Amino acid sequence: MNGLVVVANRLPVEVAADGQLSTSPGGLASALSSVTTPGTHWVGWAGPESGRMPPFEHGYLKLHPVPLSAEEVERYYGGFSNAILWPLFHGRLRRVELNRSWWHAYRIVNRRFASAVCRIAPIGGTVWIHDYHLLLVPAMIRAKRPDLHIGLFLHIPFPNAQLFSMLPWRTAVIEGMLGAEVLGFQVPDDVANFVAAADRLVGARSRGHLLFDGAHVVDVDAFPISVDFDNWSSLGDEATGRAAEHRADLAVETLFLGIDRLDYTKGISQRLRAFGELLDEGHLDPEKCAFVQVAVPTRTDVPAYEDERDEVEAVVSRVNTKHQRRDGSRPLEYTDTSLDETEMAGWFRAADALVVTSLADGMNLVAKEFVAARGDLGGTLILSEFAGAAHDLDGALIVNPYDIEAIKRSLVTAANMPAGERAARMKTMRAAVQHNDVHRWARTFLERLRSSTPVRASDLGLHGNDATVAGSKTVRTIR
Repeated sequence: MNGLVVVANRLPVEVAADGQLSTSPGGLASALSSVTTPGTHWVGWAGPESGRMPPFEHGYLKLHPVPLSAEEVERYYGGFSNAILWPLFHGRLRRVELNRSWWHAYRIVNRRFASAVCRIAPIGGTVWIHDYHLLLVPAMIRAKRPDLHIGLFLHIPFPNAQLFSMLPWRTAVIEGMLGAEVLGFQVPDDVANFVAAADRLVGARSRGHLLFDGAHVVDVDAFPISVDFDNWSSLGDEATGRAAEHRADLAVETLFLGIDRLDYTKGISQRLRAFGELLDEGHLDPEKCAFVQVAVPTRTDVPAYEDERDEVEAVVSRVNTKHQRRDGSRPLEYTDTSLDETEMAGWFRAADALVVTSLADGMNLVAKEFVAARGDLGGTLILSEFAGAAHDLDGALIVNPYDIEAIKRSLVTAANMPAGERAARMKTMRAAVQHNDVHRWARTFLERLRSSTPVRASDLGLHGNDATVAGSKTVRTIR
C-alpha cells in the first residue's frame, strides 16, 4: 500500500519524558500490521510528554507527531471527544455537557491533524482516518487535497438520527465525515443511522450504499473489525498451563469471566448483579462456582467513570458479604488492573463462559479474542445483542443486557451446557473469526478505497433537482 497515511488520535508509540518509547494504549497498530508497509506514514499524538517533536521513524513506519497542549488534551480529548461524543454515540448521555469551548478546541485540533496530512501525503495517496476524535478531518483534507483517496472508519456505534440531532454542531460533524470517499462502520445498523442523519441534516440522497451530499459521492458501508486469529489461537494453546493453575487456585466447577475496560457502557454491574441474584436464589452454589471480573481502569478523572466504579464495587461487596464461602474465600473475584495478552489468554482458557453484557458497543473485540483463544473448543460466550460482535458470532448465547432475568438464564444455561453443544457452538464461531480476521478487515477497507474512480451525478441516476445540485462537477465513488 504505497502512499498510505494512517491518521489516529494516537501514534502507535508514546514518548516518555526521558525520550523512551512505549506501546500506546489500544490495538490499532496491531490491527493495521498487515497493510502498513515500509513507507507508511502515521499521523497522531505522541502522548502528554511529547511536546513538539519532529517526525521520526519507528520500525518501518514514518511517524508524524501532532503537538497538543495540556489544555487541548483536556478540551478536545477529555471534553468534546469523551464527555460529549462518546456518551452520545453510545446512547448514554447522563447530562448534557455541550461546552462551546470544547467544540472550539475540537475544531482546532482536527484542523491541525488535517494540515499535517496535507503536508506529507503523496500525490494521489491514500489517507485512512480513524474514529470519533477526528470526524472533521476528512472534509478539511478534501478542501485542500482533492487528489487524495480519503477513508474514515468509526470504531464506535453511530446513534439514531434523533439522538445525534441533540448535538448543536451536528451539521458540521456530518459534513466533516462526508468528506471521505469511503465511510466505514461496524454494523449495518450504524450505516442506516448515519444515512438517516445525513438525510435529515444535510439532505444527502442515497442510492444503495452510495450517498450523494451535493458535492461528491460517499461509499457508506459496514466493515466489521476483527482480531488476529492466528495470534490469539497460539496464545490460547500456550496458556493451557496457566489456565490449569487458575482453575486449581479457584477450586470450582464453573468459572464465569468478564474482562472489560471500567466503562459505563460495558454493563459490568448488570452481569454481577445477575450472578448475585442466582446465588441468592440457590440456582448457583457459591461453593462450586466463581465469577472473575477484570475491570481495566480508564478515564479515571471523568466523574461518570468514577460513578461506575463505585456502583460496581458496591455490587461486588454485597455479593461477597452475603455469600462468603466456608473457607473464607469469595465467589466474586474483582480486580481493577490491566492484563497483557498472555495473561488474558490464560483466563480465556480457564473460563467456562465469557460474559459480555455491553449496553452499547461498536464491536467488542474481547469476545472475538476469547473465541480465537479457545482452540480446545471449550467455553461458552454470553454476548450482548447490542455489541457489534453479535452480528458475527452465531453460536454465542445472545442476551439483552438490560434484562437481568435474561442474563441469569444465560448464566445457568452456560453452566449446564453439554460439552458437545459447547464444542459445536465454539467451532462455528472460530470458523467465522478465522475467515474474517483483522487482516481481511484492513485489506477490504483499503481495497475499496483505492479502487475509487471518477463518476458524475448522472451516473447515479440523479436528475432534475438532484442534477442541479450536482451540476457537472466530477465526483468520486467506489465501484
